[in-house]
Amino acid sequence: MLLIRPLLAILILALSLYLEEKRPNFLEQVNLKFEDSKFYVRDFLKLSPKPFKDLVVVAIDEKSINELGRWPWSRKTLGEIIERMCGAKVIALDIVFSEPTDEDQYLAKAIRKCSNVVLGFFLRNKATQDIPPSYFDILTDSEFLNYEVVSKEVGILELPYAEVSVEPILSSAYFNAPFNTQPDLDGIFRNYTIAYAYKGSLFLTLAFQTLRLYKKKDFFAILDRGGFKKLIFEDKEIPVYRGNFIKLNFYPRVRKVSSVDVLRGKVDLKGKIVLVGVTEIGIYDVRPTPVNPITPGVFLHYTALSNLIKGDFLYEHQNLNRLFTLLLPLLAFLLSLLRSFHLRLSLHTLVLTSFVSLCYFLFFKNQILNLFYPLLGFSLSFLTFEGLNLLITERRVNELRRAFSSYVSPKLLEIIVKNPEKLKLGGEKREVSVLFSDVRNFTTISENLEPERLVSLLNRLLDPLTQVILSEGGMLDKYIGDAIMALFNAPVDLEEHPTRAVRSALRMVEELERLNRGFKREFGLTLNIGIGINTGLAVVGNMGSRLRFDYTAIGDTVNLASRLEGLNRIYGTRIIISQYTREKLKGGFLVRLLDLVAVKGKRRPVFIYEVMSKKDARGREIKNLFEEAFHLYLRGEFERGYKIFKRLYEEFRDPPSGVFLKRCEELMKVRPKNWKGIYVLTTK
Repeated sequence: MLLIRPLLAILILALSLYLEEKRPNFLEQVNLKFEDSKFYVRDFLKLSPKPFKDLVVVAIDEKSINELGRWPWSRKTLGEIIERMCGAKVIALDIVFSEPTDEDQYLAKAIRKCSNVVLGFFLRNKATQDIPPSYFDILTDSEFLNYEVVSKEVGILELPYAEVSVEPILSSAYFNAPFNTQPDLDGIFRNYTIAYAYKGSLFLTLAFQTLRLYKKKDFFAILDRGGFKKLIFEDKEIPVYRGNFIKLNFYPRVRKVSSVDVLRGKVDLKGKIVLVGVTEIGIYDVRPTPVNPITPGVFLHYTALSNLIKGDFLYEHQNLNRLFTLLLPLLAFLLSLLRSFHLRLSLHTLVLTSFVSLCYFLFFKNQILNLFYPLLGFSLSFLTFEGLNLLITERRVNELRRAFSSYVSPKLLEIIVKNPEKLKLGGEKREVSVLFSDVRNFTTISENLEPERLVSLLNRLLDPLTQVILSEGGMLDKYIGDAIMALFNAPVDLEEHPTRAVRSALRMVEELERLNRGFKREFGLTLNIGIGINTGLAVVGNMGSRLRFDYTAIGDTVNLASRLEGLNRIYGTRIIISQYTREKLKGGFLVRLLDLVAVKGKRRPVFIYEVMSKKDARGREIKNLFEEAFHLYLRGEFERGYKIFKRLYEEFRDPPSGVFLKRCEELMKVRPKNWKGIYVLTTK
């Protein structure tokens, strides 16, 4: 009876968390990340599905913008591109033409000539004005009518305002469709909206409207208070998620061609389904997805449409999820009844491994078995009953002390007695902000000082810098000669740890300026430091040998922080942070975008930022000019970027601008192919 009550409480809690319509946000965010991991594993194993072979994105990309000029282009140019695509089965535009121009008729004529264009429009929650009645009349020609309502209320997402193309263009399209997409609570786009209600009419979204035109067939739907109760196409039921969405089954690659190549007649799109949209990152039509944090918005429509055509749907089985949400905590309870701790641990590991493997295997078959909530219930059950086991075995503590006191140190003995698992090498995975600090040219300095004076200098430097870190809630991980490694958000939770880490760095630089006044008098020198900060997941815990281990962190997050510290030597800066720290930074810091780099040993590029001192009166001006030049550099406009970098270097003696001056000079001489703006570092 002692064990049955907590078991029932855990089972009820685990199931209620899974069934709760509005789950706690922090739990749901973890759940979503667990589900995202399935895409990475599937892609790594090369088991991802391939998109529909006749579906193509005509991209408004960097290449096209370089040749045709800055976006937006003239309506005449777009009309010519559309005329080149008239042989396609369907043309869908992820673009809205809401501002009138003198060339609207030309574009409208091209769209009308093709007679197979689905035009996008955007729905809003708020707007200063709505569309005229005549525009709405045109939109209603595209509304979805083939449905039955089986409840008094219909739970379809409704938005009150619309941004549509101007009348000549709007009326020329075969269909008009909203292209709104909705992120999950963590800002990641994982689902695709089926339809929206607007002024009492129901409009299928861009991918669905495109499929209607491509197949020349209509959907049939049954609507209720939850939204789409059923959605049928060609006698096949489409799996609906939460009444309004389909879950996007992402592809590792997207078939796309440059719009400028279409304009030049280099691409044959006859018989294809064409989606036209912006892919150039500089235009900022990007959406974070589980497979890429900077996914062009048009790729969401591409993914949804390919899923619909091929039937690449992700099926979520609620009954199976409920079963495992109850089964795993029950298994953890049954295993806790075994006497041998090592056997229990082995079987717990086997259950976890088997369940996780099953989740991934089913995902490879487009079946979703929830990973996080059953694991949460299992973890709660495991912790509860292992805790009870610990209480039950408390009477054996004295025996353990007598048995081991002659063989291990008192400190290690306390660890064995309180929690034997601590002897196991390893730790936990948690988000941390890692700070690395290093003294510049310390080898040269050390060669010119006697050992005693060198130690004195180091102690007088490291002690106050360490106090700064500790005062901000950080943990000193270790000293590495003249370098410092510190962790924020470990071993205990620390609110706004990225902000605290960056504030520590600024204070360390200020403290060094104060110290340098004394160093100049006593040692005849001044010191300079470089600091790198990165935020992300790392494995933290006691690591080392069985005889000696320290609490520390390992992983890619730590490695990147170390690399960022070293980058200060290249750019002539003092504090560099990663995009992951920048995204979570709060407070009025002066931060400038510095570069897009791929550090040694890593293929995925990362944006890096310099944290600048606010004491420089012209710091914000430098930041704004530099970022303007840097965006030109990213787009491959090296000549224009060069001029601004040159001004910054000559007028402000800005070291990073000097670095980019040299880069632009080289790039103007030999223009790279497939330029993405990534600077690859070959050294640490």
